[in-house]
Amino acid sequence: MKFPFLLLSLAFTGCATVGPDYQRPDLELAQSHRANLENLPGLFGADSADPLALGTWWSAFGDPVLTELVERATVENFDLRQAIARVVEAEARLGVTRASNGPRADGGAAYRRSGISENTQVGQFPGQERESDDYTASISASWELDLWGKAARSIEAAEADLAAGVEGIWAVRVSLAGQVADAYLRLRELQRRMQIAESNVDVLQRGTDSARARFEAGLVQELDLFRARTDLESARAVLPDLERAALAAITELSLLTSVEPGQLDAFLKVDSSAPVALPSPKGRLGTQVPGDLLRRRPDIRTAERELAAQTARVGVATAALYPSLTLTGSIGFQAEKVDNLFKDGSFVHGFGPGLSLPIFSGGGLRDNIAGEDARVDQALLSYESQVLAALHEVDSAATGISLGARRLTALEAAVAQAQESLGRSEILYREGLANIDAVLDSQRALFQLQDGATQASSNLSRAHVELYRALGGGWPID
Repeated sequence: MKFPFLLLSLAFTGCATVGPDYQRPDLELAQSHRANLENLPGLFGADSADPLALGTWWSAFGDPVLTELVERATVENFDLRQAIARVVEAEARLGVTRASNGPRADGGAAYRRSGISENTQVGQFPGQERESDDYTASISASWELDLWGKAARSIEAAEADLAAGVEGIWAVRVSLAGQVADAYLRLRELQRRMQIAESNVDVLQRGTDSARARFEAGLVQELDLFRARTDLESARAVLPDLERAALAAITELSLLTSVEPGQLDAFLKVDSSAPVALPSPKGRLGTQVPGDLLRRRPDIRTAERELAAQTARVGVATAALYPSLTLTGSIGFQAEKVDNLFKDGSFVHGFGPGLSLPIFSGGGLRDNIAGEDARVDQALLSYESQVLAALHEVDSAATGISLGARRLTALEAAVAQAQESLGRSEILYREGLANIDAVLDSQRALFQLQDGATQASSNLSRAHVELYRALGGGWPID
């Protein structure tokens, strides 16, 4: 009778949680990297009366259409809804894991009618009935004691998986907001470029009409008319490509917001009588944002939680090397007649501990531990890779902002010079002091510079979007 008590004593006094205890990797953003970001002109600093809220960075563009598109996407997008469904699944799995590692009780009832053969020695006893009934009703319970922390580690892993899933929702949201803003800015850029191209066509059409009139008046050669028509048709050929690209951007926005084709057309239409506005961000980021990178990025937080889950699974695998103790018990009633099932004398019971000890597995248990250890290494490398990628993404976006601003300034100055050059060449052409080549060259240069300046302005805004996304903007971290 002492044996069960010895087992219980072992269960409650000799237990230990095996496997490694998780420690968050100590990876900090380099001071030099923080300094480089915080010195980026016009972006970081605390001297703004209205600092930009990184959690809702798209509002900094002051464009209600962009804001509504982002809000639609964060409700309707299929990828985001799938991420939410995965979290619901992870929560259910956590409940299953907790339940499977706790006590379990089952109830049951059975009826059995048995018969014996007359041609056996058993069936030849005088007065023995050949057939009999057996009725049972019972409740059984079992509980595997968590001697080595197997249950605790499995629950720890499931909790980390759930946390990773929650972070995954925010990672999708951060990426989604960036994709919507990038597609929207590209659309507005293309619509503005179409306006510039159409304006260029109008100017060249007037130039062609003027060349025709001057040729008919005998003031210029027919070659001037041919050259004017060539540039006119070349300018018209630009429009279909721009329109196709704009339609592709609208399609991308439709997919991101999960709407059918054509539903966003009216919403995204622009007034052709006014220049398309190219949204640009306003406001500065706080000085601490670069230092918060590892805390803000939900994809990094997801990778960290996945590492924690995998570390806990090493403990689950390690616990399989040790004995397991299961307490079982049952109570019930048994009788040959249903009327006697619940009467005195029909009560049956049983209880006792069961000990299981792995003796030989051909090295499979230790190989399983080695496999889980290797997965920890993989998860750690994935986490470190995410951190490194984040640093490079921030640097790339910051560089894009710095160089993009310089390029836009130069192009805007070049546009102003091209406009002056075109005006003077037109005057000289009308006065007969220059041929049409000077006018066409000036007009071509102006169009190319205006088109380039539009792209540069859009690219600068998109670089801001990329920086906001790279910094983990798009969710309300505390």
